[in-house]
Amino acid sequence: MKIEVIACDKDREVPARTYEITVSDGRTVKTDLCARHAEPFEALLRELTGEETPELEAAPEEEPAEQAPEVPKRGAAKRVAKKAPAKTAAKKTTSRRRPRITTLEEIQAQKDQG
Repeated sequence: MKIEVIACDKDREVPARTYEITVSDGRTVKTDLCARHAEPFEALLRELTGEETPELEAAPEEEPAEQAPEVPKRGAAKRVAKKAPAKTAAKKTTSRRRPRITTLEEIQAQKDQG
């Protein structure tokens, strides 16, 4: 079973909605916002359409044993004690590395250097 939960990009609040704004010159912005951070967008939508926006549904309650780990904010240092590898007879069949996540600031700094 897979549950997808959308959290606010600003403060990780749940629930959140995805907002996508596209300008005629080709610029586009896509972000997930909770009700508090989306208020300026919602006010504009109400002004332009005259419609009320339905309330966000509450996030589905999970059982305590299945709670997702807390997502650290960007830039937060992680300090985790490394455990010694367990000695087992089974050998790992694949070794996949996750792609490195690069912020826009890091990309811009790399462009400026090179």
